[in-house]
Amino acid sequence: MVSDIVLTRPLPDFVKNSVAAYIGCVAGAALKEDYLGAMKEAGFENVTVQSETPFPWTASRRTHACGARRILDISTEELARRATETVLSVRVSGSREEVER
Repeated sequence: MVSDIVLTRPLPDFVKNSVAAYIGCVAGAALKEDYLGAMKEAGFENVTVQSETPFPWTASRRTHACGARRILDISTEELARRATETVLSVRVSGSREEVER
């Protein structure tokens, strides 16, 4: 089981080029299909997305987690929502036979 950030479509340039977005694990995220394909290419079988959670566009008061609005230094809620509507936190499982060394 792995947990990671993936994209449903490419990010806008202002997000891809943001140092804060890179540090926040958003700018360097792979497209979901590419991510799952890489797992299969690495020899994993039964690759299954166990859960998908949209990336929060604002900070959570309960957990103090940084949301996209803070990470990207975006001034309006609408821009933050549009910038992150393609960002997902996923949990993915798969199996792989042991490789002889």
